[in-house]
Parts: sequence; structure tokens; C-alpha cells
Amino acid sequence: MIQQFLRQLALFKDLEDDDLAQLLMVGLVRRYREGVTILTEGVPGLRLHVIKRGRVRISKMIPQVGEEALLILGPGDFFGEMEFLDGAPASANAIAHTACEVFSIPHAELKAMMHSRPELTARFLWAFGTTLATRLRETNRKLATFVALGREG
Repeated sequence: MIQQFLRQLALFKDLEDDDLAQLLMVGLVRRYREGVTILTEGVPGLRLHVIKRGRVRISKMIPQVGEEALLILGPGDFFGEMEFLDGAPASANAIAHTACEVFSIPHAELKAMMHSRPELTARFLWAFGTTLATRLRETNRKLATFVALGREG
């Protein structure tokens, strides 16, 4: 059940029952087959996505190279938070790496909840910030490796 799943996640575990019920009413669980694109780089997604089951690959298309996987997310991980924070379209593709189930919450509903419950704002922003910092560190590590390999060639 999606409610029990969300209660296990740090992002949602302390929500009041009414707040969680509101998210469940506006959110939607979608199932994706392996290889199906969930988000397309450059296109507004307008939702925060939480992986319930399976794995999702975050990647970019590199000209004359093809798809470059940036990271693979699993159950409990979320994506779509960058667009939530800056309003820009998706910065990368999100592709079902395996068959998966994803719970999607409209950004507008999440923002409305944060405005009506300011104490939630810090929790959500902290979770988004720490996730972005972790991902940026991993991207920096990969970039340093690519630069080093380029200098060897």
C-alpha cells in the first residue's frame, strides 16, 4: 500500500494524517515498463516522483556519444526536485531502468502544502538539498574522472 510505503520515507514519515491523505488524493502511482521514458530533458515534468518499486536511470544524451547514465535510483529515491526548486524544465532524462512503480505528486500541490504548513518547508527543502548535494558530489567525481581520462588520451 502506498501510504505505508510513504510513511517509511524520511520525506513523508512525520506528515500529519491529513497531509498524507491530501498527497495521496492528488498523487498518482504509475507503472512503467523497462526502457520507458518518465521524464524528458528540456520538457517540464511538473511533478515530484518517488520510486516505489524498481529502478530509474537518470541520464543525458551526449552528442556523438549517446546516452550517458548519471545515476540509477531505487525504491524510496525521488527525482523532479530540481524542477520543483527552480521552475526550469527537466535537466536530464528519467528512464525506467527496470519495470517500476513511481508515485508522482504535482509540484503545485506540494508547494501549496508547504505554504499552508511552513514547518514542512524545512523538512522538504532539507531533503531536496541533501539529495542534490550528494548527486552533485557524484557528478563532480565523474567529471574529474572524465577530465583525467581525456588528458591521458
